[in-house]
Amino acid sequence: MIFREGEWYNFKVTKVIDVPGSGKQFVLSHESGKKLLLPAQYYDKYNIEENSTIQCRIDKINCTGQIFIEPAHPVYKTGSTYTFKIKHISDTAIEEVQSIIVCDIFGNEIEVLVPKGAIDDGQEEVKLKVLSVKKGVPILSASAKWDICPDTFSNGQEILLFLSKVVVIQNEEYYLLKSKSNCIALLKVKHYKHYGFKEGIPIVASYRGTDNRGFLMIDPEHPYYKVGGVYQFEIAGIEEDYSNELGSSRVVVVYDKFGMKCGVQIENTSSYSVGKSVSCKVLGYKKGRPLLEIVRM
Repeated sequence: MIFREGEWYNFKVTKVIDVPGSGKQFVLSHESGKKLLLPAQYYDKYNIEENSTIQCRIDKINCTGQIFIEPAHPVYKTGSTYTFKIKHISDTAIEEVQSIIVCDIFGNEIEVLVPKGAIDDGQEEVKLKVLSVKKGVPILSASAKWDICPDTFSNGQEILLFLSKVVVIQNEEYYLLKSKSNCIALLKVKHYKHYGFKEGIPIVASYRGTDNRGFLMIDPEHPYYKVGGVYQFEIAGIEEDYSNELGSSRVVVVYDKFGMKCGVQIENTSSYSVGKSVSCKVLGYKKGRPLLEIVRM
């Protein structure tokens, strides 16, 4: 059974276990026999019970094959629009953007970025679209039109951007990148700190779309690895994911030139051992790390 990011699957809640260091976890079983763990702490208001069947979205699959899932929210549906009460309005470090704090039905405070001037002073409510849900909290977007970027790019096109500054959004540090026409891209500092971005130095990036806020979605050129290139890596370990998945595939763990952990799925562990060198082809990048596949020599 191959799970795909963004797809929905039904799981039966077989039991609740207590994992040292991680707390209570729901053990979920798929009809294929695949078992996954779901942290209970984020979903205490979902009324999830043993022996019930819940629908979950595959939120992401990381480079070591670890699967992260998100159960369907009991109230909010992805793609639908709801009215939220505004708790606070403020400016942000991005001149074109304002921040509003709203509360969801469970009392979670959520920051939403909106175009400057889209919200009136004293406005008490706003209609927001649910883009997705993460750890039980909806990710929201304003319906206001964003006119940040005047340019039109094609998928895969190389574009030049420049580091403007580092900004903090929802307690997360981001690199704020701008093109000469003031198109904006935001990259999490924790994923790209090793890229060595500097003000005034052009950043070559591959365009892959525009998000709901009008911000560019990009993959900056890696400072070392090139797509299609084959590189040697030393096997640091052979692991099976025990934190979020039960019975997962085995992966060869390697570290890239900057010490970033990467994983490559394998079918047979007998051909690999710790300390052995392995040839890997770079398929692309994800969050500052190379995506790899083993090359048979």
